[in-house]
Amino acid sequence: MKVLFCAPSAFAHLNPLVPLAGALQGAGHEVRVATHPEMTGAVRALGLTAVAAGEWDFPKANAHESDALYERVLELIGDEGRDRAPGRPPSKMVLRGFRRYYDPEPPGARGNLLADDLVAFALRWRPDLVVWDSISFPAAIAARVSGAAHARVLWSVDDVAWLRAVLNRVTARPGAPADPMLAHMRPMLERFGVEFGEDLLLGQFTLDAYPGVRLRTPAPELRYVPLRPVPYTGTMTVPDWLDDPGGRPRVAVSLGAGIRSFFPGGTSKVAAEELFEVTSGLDVEVVATLNEAQLASVGHVPDHVRVVDYLPLNLLLPTCAAIIHHGGGGTFAAAVAHRVPQLVWKERSVYYDDIARLVETSGAGLVVDDEPFAADVVRKQLTRIMTEPSFAAGAAELRRDALAVPAPTEVVPVLERLTAEHRGVTR
Repeated sequence: MKVLFCAPSAFAHLNPLVPLAGALQGAGHEVRVATHPEMTGAVRALGLTAVAAGEWDFPKANAHESDALYERVLELIGDEGRDRAPGRPPSKMVLRGFRRYYDPEPPGARGNLLADDLVAFALRWRPDLVVWDSISFPAAIAARVSGAAHARVLWSVDDVAWLRAVLNRVTARPGAPADPMLAHMRPMLERFGVEFGEDLLLGQFTLDAYPGVRLRTPAPELRYVPLRPVPYTGTMTVPDWLDDPGGRPRVAVSLGAGIRSFFPGGTSKVAAEELFEVTSGLDVEVVATLNEAQLASVGHVPDHVRVVDYLPLNLLLPTCAAIIHHGGGGTFAAAVAHRVPQLVWKERSVYYDDIARLVETSGAGLVVDDEPFAADVVRKQLTRIMTEPSFAAGAAELRRDALAVPAPTEVVPVLERLTAEHRGVTR
């Protein structure tokens, strides 16, 4: 069968699709990967065939997007949002992406160009299945127009399913306002002659790479297909120093590829100088994967810290006793795969927060409180996860849980069956 993958212009969203795309191609299926033109070279380097689609760079534009739709949604759901979790509203980033990709502007305008390109390619190539990153919403339109089955891939909690369930419940009440998401979608749907259905936002089925952090959504009719998170974080020539930590425990520090992509200058609420302060006085070697922007505020890099702009975590983590990170899905998956205890310095995001909570409740690590920052407290946390056997045991248990989930190669027959079931279904 023909399978079209769709990912936005960020490696943090492309990389999780790579193992499944490779598994399908290895099983003899034709695979294409549609993404931003600047990402096509990276796709080709993976041995996959790239399709250039769209011109709007989601990560670079993310910080400048209007939040008017987000504010309308928050106002509408009101107290209904309390079942999400106290103090944790829907993801602003997801609604920013939704707003831009469905922006009601003429064909070829900004985000809409992705829909135009995807639909045009799908009508030419006629895929049997479209697999889309959970914020690549126009891919569902391309699937509908071309008659393909389609599935989204979760890279963290299913915030969109939760939001749709709450909005459907609220807007169904007598006298309630119209669904603001549906109203925002209508111009584009009319342009392509597509009738609204929840599958346009939730897929006909969902490949869930993080079942352990899935929210309990009040939408039991959704079909989730468990998919083992096989971390892919890029390739490179192995540095000579990598396999020689010098007799000291090695600690990895990563703020994630997504932070670099989605926030101006690659900044984060986690400051590099604070990370370095935490490890001062400890007999460890620190390998910090930080770029120039993330080091801008650092006056001096301590002698025990080795800074590299980028190093694939699947190369680094097998040599590490612990990792300090921001709670992103890709970093979490890599740490789980290599049974490395985690110290999660969570960002202010519902996605990062849920992953941080899973790390702590599973016993695989600890979570740094948001504020106030206290280096001595965090240093004690890091020492604990490196020295107390329970954290290594918790990390090993998370790894066993991951291995119990079907690998990408095992999911291929499931996709073949579900594609035959859903292909040509318009709702």
